[in-house]
Amino acid sequence: MATKWKDVATFQWEPFGENNQVPIGTVTGTVHFPKGVTASNSWTWLHTEQTSETGRTKDGSFTFTVNDVKSGEYLDVVAAFDAAKAGDMARVETDDHLQELKEDEADDERFWRNLERQRATRRLNNWMTTISAGLIFGIIGVVAALRSSGRSRYRGSIEYWRDRPELSPASAAKLIDIVTSGDKPDISERQLVVTLLSLAVKKVIAVFPGSADLYIGVDLKQVSPVELSQRIGSDPYKRNNARTNSTIVMLWQSDYGVSEGFDESVFVESVFDGSGSAASSVSDAHQPDLSASERALLYLLTVISERVGRTAFDMDDIKDACKDWKDGYKELEKFTNACKTEFAAAVRSVGGKRCASESPYSFESKRPGVIRHRAFLSKSR
Repeated sequence: MATKWKDVATFQWEPFGENNQVPIGTVTGTVHFPKGVTASNSWTWLHTEQTSETGRTKDGSFTFTVNDVKSGEYLDVVAAFDAAKAGDMARVETDDHLQELKEDEADDERFWRNLERQRATRRLNNWMTTISAGLIFGIIGVVAALRSSGRSRYRGSIEYWRDRPELSPASAAKLIDIVTSGDKPDISERQLVVTLLSLAVKKVIAVFPGSADLYIGVDLKQVSPVELSQRIGSDPYKRNNARTNSTIVMLWQSDYGVSEGFDESVFVESVFDGSGSAASSVSDAHQPDLSASERALLYLLTVISERVGRTAFDMDDIKDACKDWKDGYKELEKFTNACKTEFAAAVRSVGGKRCASESPYSFESKRPGVIRHRAFLSKSR
């Protein structure tokens, strides 16, 4: 598995291949180099489908940990080090090879990122279509649930306390997907819809039926259900529009990513003025109690709101804003990764085995840290 070139010695090690039929779980490994090889004169790459961590020890050894390895997956370690530090090898080549190896790995990375960007774009478009339909039914369900809750609420003198559920809406959707059988919607789409509805219930966002232009001149913070019903129900065009589109109003916005939380968030009251744009005013308010996936989706909606140019926008606005958004998949991954991390933590907290956490490919050479890699790589080397 090793070859000695003029400039470097290289090897590729596959501890287990695609024929592996056993779900392994967590895999750790250490690659020791010859004496005198350090992080400065060696290069390493790790190929796996799952989230992984890599590092270099003081003696230059390469360490890795791969989480949640399923059956049918493989793990490859590719490395190169100074040929002067290598002993005799059975396979010897007379050419230089390091630059070619680096370019090959870089080409693989670029190919994978382009593939992931295309997949994310298609997934985002599918989500937008699913949200349009899901929100309509979701709003009906939320209204029915609130009415039912109001009718069944105990009105006596005894106070009843209960602990909040530990599962986020996205984790609950994942759990339902696991325990139910038969035809099911795409889990990522289901997680997005339920998290969006959760943000609406927590009054972080508001969702109105129909496109945004139906509400020009309407104070969306003060409009009553009766006024809304009269405004839409009196016009056949508006009734049909309300069945095929939805408007999202940002009540909370943040200029910061998921990791920074919401300490710098502000409350935004969205009111349409006569021109159809949204005027924003800032007031003090308590920050909402959101899970990581809810914060990630709120951040994604905030970025989309900035691209649209107003804090109230409909599904058509989202599609137009995301049409040429080359880096949109990165913001989308923040939400999907938050959902996976939340569910994995919830399962671990009750003593269960760690669940699947499919991650996109990322690239690392020589430096320690958390990295993610892909399995789409020729194994001919």
